[in-house]
This record gives sequence, C-alpha cells and structure tokens, in this order.
Amino acid sequence: MTLLAGAPLAPGADEARRAAERELAKQVYRDAEPGLLQRAWDAVLDALSRIQGPSGGGVLQVVVVVLLVLAVVVVVALLVRRTGAAARRAPAAQEAGLTGPVDAEALRREAARAAREERWDDAVVVGFRALVRGLQERDLVGAAPGLTAAEAAREAGRALPDLAPRLRAVADLFDGVLYGGRRATREDAGSVASLDRTATTTRPARPAPTVTRPTAQGAGL
Repeated sequence: MTLLAGAPLAPGADEARRAAERELAKQVYRDAEPGLLQRAWDAVLDALSRIQGPSGGGVLQVVVVVLLVLAVVVVVALLVRRTGAAARRAPAAQEAGLTGPVDAEALRREAARAAREERWDDAVVVGFRALVRGLQERDLVGAAPGLTAAEAAREAGRALPDLAPRLRAVADLFDGVLYGGRRATREDAGSVASLDRTATTTRPARPAPTVTRPTAQGAGL
C-alpha cells in the first residue's frame, strides 16, 4: 500500500494521523460513499484520542495507530469497489431491456465481442437479450414493455418445450448477473450462446389438432 510509503518506519501517533489524512485525501476515496467514509474516519480519530497519552509515543501506541489506519484503508477500498461496481451495473440495467429496436443479430455480435474480450457479465446479459429478441422476431415471445426474463422464459418454453429447462436456467442466470451481483464465467456465457443457437434452429411445437366428432344427428343415427 502507498499509505506508509512516505512515513517513518516507527511513526508517532501524529505522523500516522497525517499519513492517513494524505492517503484518504486522494480522489478515489473522495468518490466513495461519503457517509460511510466519514463514519470510518471519525472512528479512527476517536480511537486516536483515546490511546494518545501524555508522552504521545510508545511502541504499543504506534502499532495500534498503524493498524487502525490500515483498517480504514481496507474498509474504504471495499467501499470504492462496491460503489464502482454499482455504478457500472446501473447503466447496464438501463440498457438491458428485453424489448427495443435493436435486432437479434446486432445483439449477437455485441455478445460475441464481449466474450472475445472476456467480459463475461456483458456476454451473458447481451447474449440473453439476443436470445429473447430472436424469439420475438419469430413471434414466439411477446414484446410488451417491461417483459421480465422469467416471463420470456415461460413464453419461450411453451413454444419450445424441449428447451424449457434451459430457458429457465439462463433466465435465472441473467437476473443473477444483472441484479443479484453474480459474476458470470466463460461457461455461463457459452451456455447462453449455445442455447441461442439451438433455439434458432428449433421448430416450435405445434398445438395438437382439434378433432371434431360428429353428433348423433350429424352422423345420421
């Protein structure tokens, strides 16, 4: 960590405090969630005020100060990672609707590009959109605004019953990656792309023909 790079090997409490302040003044920490960051820093200051004795030094005091500062940096780093991931996920959620003007082939190209770049989350989300859009283009799934992944899977499963379990599985995967914080893998992206290819070449099930039985009068009995 860069926290103690410019500090003495055995800093006093005041020097440790200044090193922490320099570290936490960086932009990446200011971009973190302000309320939680402030509470963490306040806790460190409170702890410093409790342990700082008249001498202002001592090996135990220095060790405690350094551990407290390191703890704050770890907490803040986790906050930055969490808020950064949420910020990246928000635009994706806005663009992940299952209806819209983009056709299935364009979405498939985008998903394939994401897979080549090993962006597995994007490959899964966009790949599922391509799957649903392809089924919509064949009139096997409705295109009503607000269509959910589960609804699309149910509709598609009725038209393609042999694929129903796989459709439900990739719908759950889509929701987990987009909304549940799940991290997709290469295998996940491959499963979505494989199902899309299979669905494209699978003929929909035909409803059983309705047999009209003649009445007794119509049969001449």
